Amino acid sequence: MIYDRIDNWRTYFKGPVFEEVFQTLKDYNQNTANGIYRYDDKGFYFKVMEYDTKEEADIIETHRKEVDIQILLAGHELIKMYGTEDVKTKKPYDEESDCEFYDVNNDPYCELILKPEYMAVFFPEDPHHPQFQIGNGPEHLKKIVIKVNIDLFR
Repeated sequence: MIYDRIDNWRTYFKGPVFEEVFQTLKDYNQNTANGIYRYDDKGFYFKVMEYDTKEEADIIETHRKEVDIQILLAGHELIKMYGTEDVKTKKPYDEESDCEFYDVNNDPYCELILKPEYMAVFFPEDPHHPQFQIGNGPEHLKKIVIKVNIDLFR
């Protein structure tokens, strides 16, 4: 897992494809329509979405073929992190969606607050539990998840 300012991306990502990922990110803003923006020939795509955070979130997931780079355009979100030993499979891995879903056995080892200008990067070994509200009530957020083919990290 990586949690840092977006401006520091070069510390973690090397090569022309990542130059393109972060250059392309500059084209996205709060007015970008929700949807999937494919750059499949490049090995990445953008998922733009909106949702309300929750007091109790129910998605705990990992991916095997893609790395998530999660970025908020608006709002704040608490994301809980677990070790692989702290979760048990709820829904087995589905190759088409590249998702495996979990229930928790233990407390998270880390909680982070994602906000605009920051990124959270989740690798296949990082069970992550997004969508939690911060404070006294839900907050509407706009989010980009950049899905990057795992092979680009090898």
